[in-house]
Amino acid sequence: MNLPFSNAAYYEQVLLPREAGGHGLDFLHYVDNSASAISDYPFVLTLHDTMHTRPLSDVRPGATFRQRLVYNYKRWAIPRSAKRAKAVLTVSDYSKNRIVWKMGIPEERIFVTPEGVDLKLFRAVKRKPMKLFKILVHGAADERKNIPNILKAAKLLVKQGKVFQMVIIGMDENELKCTNYIEQVIDMGLGSQVEWAGNVPPWTLNQVYADVDLFLYPSLMEGFGLPVLEAFACGVPVIASDTTSLPEVAGNAALLVDPKSPEAIAKAIQQMMKSKSLRKLYVQRGLRRAKQFTWEKTAKMTLKVYESLEF
Repeated sequence: MNLPFSNAAYYEQVLLPREAGGHGLDFLHYVDNSASAISDYPFVLTLHDTMHTRPLSDVRPGATFRQRLVYNYKRWAIPRSAKRAKAVLTVSDYSKNRIVWKMGIPEERIFVTPEGVDLKLFRAVKRKPMKLFKILVHGAADERKNIPNILKAAKLLVKQGKVFQMVIIGMDENELKCTNYIEQVIDMGLGSQVEWAGNVPPWTLNQVYADVDLFLYPSLMEGFGLPVLEAFACGVPVIASDTTSLPEVAGNAALLVDPKSPEAIAKAIQQMMKSKSLRKLYVQRGLRRAKQFTWEKTAKMTLKVYESLEF
């Protein structure tokens, strides 16, 4: 179906279920956390996490009118549609437990179908030897991405005389402007260590991973943490948080740290910088771990849920 629309809420709440009924479909599968809260048309919902329960100020400082509108719509639609879904799919046991706790959805109606990584798109490539140790960070204005503690860890490394470059991707100019991250970098004297690389197109991500020595992902909260699997598949050693879904996804293939401790983050980076054999160990573990998460496996688990439902 090709359904042109100008209002996303109207599309989700009214247009999509109405057109599905007109085409004789058995049910819909909404994959972006919310579904119709007003239509009687049967549906399955993929609810990735409970991020919608957080204050908007934690997610997007200085939110625009449109961002506030989307946030309030999701806060309205997600809990109502989740309670009406024939089944709720989510991406980790951590997210499942949070949905039960935060939203009161019965545990037996929630099915865990982990995400996968495209091993054709993300793959290990031979690196050129580099004199400068490069660290990749996925950034965001969202406080859960933990940029302040990452910068504090970088400052500790500089004090120890470590030479490195930290490349932060995922933030365009407007998003960066709504934070004080640049001011923090200047105040800490990290201008020569930190590079803001902006948003990166998906088809260039493999090369971005290939150009670094370490992927640093000490997120304060993740429903899954797909970038960890991407780094694994690209043969990059990973440091990640020891909290929320990340230990579940990473297994023993990442060096796990307390994300609230700049000292712990800096110590882990120092370990990786110092030991080539340690990096090689985590690269090997990561490559094996990535192979356990495929979209084919996700599709088979999703189909199994479909087949268990009655409409």
